[in-house]
Amino acid sequence: MNAATGSPAEGPEPLRASSLLPAGDRELDRERARLLAGALAPGVTEYTCLVMGGDPASKARPRFGNGRTYKTEADTAAETKTGWTLRRHFRQPWGGNLALGCVFFRPDRQRIDVDNMVKHIADAGNGIAWVDDAQITAVYGVAELDVEDPRTLIVVARHVSSLDRSDVGKTPRPRRAGKR
Repeated sequence: MNAATGSPAEGPEPLRASSLLPAGDRELDRERARLLAGALAPGVTEYTCLVMGGDPASKARPRFGNGRTYKTEADTAAETKTGWTLRRHFRQPWGGNLALGCVFFRPDRQRIDVDNMVKHIADAGNGIAWVDDAQITAVYGVAELDVEDPRTLIVVARHVSSLDRSDVGKTPRPRRAGKR
């Protein structure tokens, strides 16, 4: 507070959803990506942004049958399609800690969990955009409505974290008991 006037002290504008993700059409996606990269990984200099057209995909629940778990054909096809889109933007998988930000512009008000849509992107990027999704140490996901132009805005940035993931992919993950 300013003692002389009793008004709040001047300072940086508080971060709000409207300032991070300004309302508007696709022409604002690059600005959204820049703001999102800065919020996820302050001081970031290296990030990749891409926009996938169409209804955002969601990770389906695993199915169980014949004593095993499996993915549906639709889930596998959607993950493959997303993987090919990511492949056009990543020559090789990034190593180290990463931040993943996604804005899902949905064509309808159907209730789909944002975390399942983010998980779809994270799984599709394994071996393509990153070595393993265990490298992702910062995540942001939001669902918005855009009936006219459904799409997914994806931002991947280098991320600094006290949890170092630079060794991911260099040593195999330990097997859990009961896995063959």
